[in-house]
Formats: sequence, structure tokens, C-alpha cells
Amino acid sequence: MLGASLDASTKSFGPPSCSPRRRDRRARRGEGLGRLRERLGRERARLQAHFHEVLLELRGRDVTQLGAPQRAARERLIEELARYAREGRFPRNYVSRAPLPIFIDPHGTRCAMARLIESTGHAALVARVATHRNFALIRELEGDAALRAWLDEFGLTAAEAGRIQPEYCFVTKAEDCFCNQLSSESTVNAVLEGVVVKGPNPDEVGVRVDAVHGTTTSKVGDTVTADFVPHGSVASIGHPVLVAQEGEFNTLFSLDPDDQFVATCSSEVPPLAKEAAIAGLLAESDAQCIAALKEDSAVWGESICDDNSGCGCVAQERGAGGELFVATALLLAFARRRRRR
Repeated sequence: MLGASLDASTKSFGPPSCSPRRRDRRARRGEGLGRLRERLGRERARLQAHFHEVLLELRGRDVTQLGAPQRAARERLIEELARYAREGRFPRNYVSRAPLPIFIDPHGTRCAMARLIESTGHAALVARVATHRNFALIRELEGDAALRAWLDEFGLTAAEAGRIQPEYCFVTKAEDCFCNQLSSESTVNAVLEGVVVKGPNPDEVGVRVDAVHGTTTSKVGDTVTADFVPHGSVASIGHPVLVAQEGEFNTLFSLDPDDQFVATCSSEVPPLAKEAAIAGLLAESDAQCIAALKEDSAVWGESICDDNSGCGCVAQERGAGGELFVATALLLAFARRRRRR
């Protein structure tokens, strides 16, 4: 991390020590991670309680009208749903303040219905829904002939499938505005500070490297090409930027004239100091990224959820405040696929 490298460059030789300031900083980070784990724990408990109720309903339903093959298939699905709930690995909502159903999240985590459908060998149906209607409620998919056929084959009603499908809550402003702008398929191995020297066409943005953080073959003085420029980032010649390197893939993040990252998102957050942005990009997990941003300002650690509501999230029309990040995620995914061909 950037903070660790700066500390190492300034400390004197001799036995290592831990100053009160550093201990306080570590304590604050530990407290922040603890609160994040607590929120995620509450979300997991909420979802497991939901599935417990649904399992009781499914097992208590009179299914004598179903044929023997349907009843057997239905029972297998119920057991699979019980395993899914016990595992406790549920999708994360990275795109909307509103509670949102998510078929497959950016980490590849399946929702309960996606898991059940895939477990029966219908992966193509899951992939199609995730590609075209990833945030749709089951009732919005009832017109899908393949889904109707699947429900009939496995002895479920559309209403039951709708009960199985929960909605997922968002967590922090750091995730809303920064930590989840990169894919989880790989980690950032280096962050380059630089200035745009070629552009502004997004397919031809060249950046002169002025400083290097992390592990990379790029050196100061090199010119690297940005493979992706997120919406809102400025790529005009002479503009200061950061380039996050994930293997051979370079994502550009622009800075303002004061060397700060200014987020464009659905939450109100302060400008982020360049050093904090670098630390966040180099973080190995969402929790570490959130902790790095919180050191710059406590606002980044604030939840955009309202713990007094049933789901734990602020009520809002679905899509409001989230469309930008859906579009950004889709563009990044497309750019990755194009790069890998």
C-alpha cells in the first residue's frame, strides 16, 4: 500500500517502532473494518432469515396436484435452496441505493434463483437473464417462455419463485463512488501517476508516467495507453491522472487541478486526496479500500442505507442514482472482453 511505502521511505534504521499516531490510525482502521463486517453480518443474517421463512413456506405447501416427477424435482430444489442459505454467500448490490434483485453480481455470485436454475443444468437461461435482465424481479420475467417452462418442470409457481428472490442492500459511500469501479476478476498490481500526453479520443489516450506505485514493468518517463476511461474522467492533454493496472489492462482516473479525485456518483462525498485514491486502488479487498478512503474522510465510510428500514436501505425508485454505475460496469466488462480477444 502507498501508506506503507511512504512510512518505509522516511523511517530511520534500527528497531521498528509504532508511534501513538500510527497505533491510533491502525485502531481506527480496525474499528472501521469491524463496523463493515457488522453491517455485512446483518445483511447476511437478514437474507438467511428470509430464506428460512421461504423454506418453511415451500415445505408446507400442498403439492398433491403435481405429478411425481415434479414433486421429486421440487424437493431437490428445496434442498439446494437450503444449502445455498447455509453457505451464506449472497450477491452484493453495487449499483443502486434502492434494494435491488441481482441475478449475478460483479463477483460472479449467484442469487438464489440463479443458483437453483443452474443446479438443474440450465446455465444458458441464467446467463441470458443476467446479460439482459440482471436486475429484474421474477414477476417482470413471467413472460419469458423458457423460465415458465423451467418453473413448470420443477414444480414451482411464479409466485413461489418471486418469494425465493430477495433484494440486496447497498453498504458504504466508498463502495458507491470508488471501490467497485474496477472489476473483481483481478487485483490492481500498480497505480501510475501521470499526465495525459495523447488524446482525448478514449481509444487513443496516452499517459506519461511520472510516478509508480506497486509492481509493474512501467517506468517513470514511459508512455502507457489507457484501455478504459470511466464516465466522468477527463482525458484531455495535460490533465493529471492515475492509471490503475490490472495485469495488462489500464484504467484511467482523472484528478482535479489540486491532485484530488472527484467522484461522480449517487452519494455526496468530498474530494479524495490522491494518496488515498492510490491506496484505495491498490487495496486487496473492498474492506481495505473502504478503510483507506475513510482515513481521508469519515464520510466515505458512511452507509447509504437506513438501518431503520426493513431492508436496511434508503427507499428510492429503482434505477435512480444507479444507472451510471450499471453503464460503467457494462462498458468496463465489454472493454475487458475486447482486450482479451
